[in-house]
Amino acid sequence: MLFKPSVDRYDELRREWIAEHAGIFTMQIRRAELLNRRIRRRHREIAGARPNPYDDHATHPLLSRGAKTVETKVELAIVILAALAAPLGWPAGRVIYQRIETLIPDRLRSYPIPALLFVAAVLGAVTTLLYDPGQGLNSAILAPWLMAQLPAAALTAAIYGILNGWLAIDGSTEWWPLTPPAPSVELPATLLPDDLTAPSVFDTAPVADPIDRTPPGAGSVRSLPRSSRLLTAALAVNVLGIIWTLAAVGVGVKNVVVESLTPSSTIGATHAG
Repeated sequence: MLFKPSVDRYDELRREWIAEHAGIFTMQIRRAELLNRRIRRRHREIAGARPNPYDDHATHPLLSRGAKTVETKVELAIVILAALAAPLGWPAGRVIYQRIETLIPDRLRSYPIPALLFVAAVLGAVTTLLYDPGQGLNSAILAPWLMAQLPAAALTAAIYGILNGWLAIDGSTEWWPLTPPAPSVELPATLLPDDLTAPSVFDTAPVADPIDRTPPGAGSVRSLPRSSRLLTAALAVNVLGIIWTLAAVGVGVKNVVVESLTPSSTIGATHAG
């Protein structure tokens, strides 16, 4: 069977990162296995070897596995909550992730996780400021739920970048890691014969070592890199934004419920007084 040649997007490093940080989540183990399958397929294409079908069996998807273990039940609960919270933002975020991934490594050298997180935070702040609970439960709950699908799409795309191991690639914690241009080839102005004279065997002058062998950060306390602080700040802003949005919706629902339970005569008397 012939397969479409796949592009190597740092699959080895990402597979190793996913496997090391999988924990109890079988979904992450499956991601590492799928990347390993892609790596082996690429190696077979290069070497021209006959494929071994017994090495390409990955763990079945979550919905096709029975929820018998605690790990599977936890994963299933997370998936159900995500599907209820972002039924439109989840597939939209997956599409955004796939589109950005196609830009690597030609235009982007890594996946821009902080940029997507800050976009989600900005969209979430805008939708929360535009939120008006209205006069009924539909406008108090349905309206913010629909508006939340926009920031959920950007947040889902960023989460996919983390789950697919892009933190193992240099530049994934930067704002927009563009691929550096290829170095230009400069020829000398005059083409002269090279000096091929070998050094004298009696020359005992010490040769300077042009390589700096000092370990990075030696003699100083290494702090958190600026790019990592950017990612941490983006995650913190999103967590605070989610709490803020839930609190605003909770207050709006509370006001609607209180107004609906208050008798109309009492409301009229209050307004008259």
